[in-house]
Amino acid sequence: MMLVELAVLIATVVGLFMGGGCIYWVKVKPCPRRARWGRWLFILTLVSLGVVALIAAILRADGLAPLGLLSGMLIVGMLWEGPVPAVQEDSTPL
Repeated sequence: MMLVELAVLIATVVGLFMGGGCIYWVKVKPCPRRARWGRWLFILTLVSLGVVALIAAILRADGLAPLGLLSGMLIVGMLWEGPVPAVQEDSTPL
């Protein structure tokens, strides 16, 4: 049972860093190619966290609550709309 708890803890920590990195790629560095990869890796991270959560639920692991909270917070972080940078317009008349 201790092995299951350790695996859930490792998956939670890895999911935190992978999800945070994906959010960074999509939100902070808005390059189209990097943003596309960030979205795909984010989805892959959430699916893998879901699989680990399902296995943890079947085995009745105690580390399921932080894993579920992390998944929810990652979704909130990805969908959160931050301030849009103002575009500098030229003041020269046409």
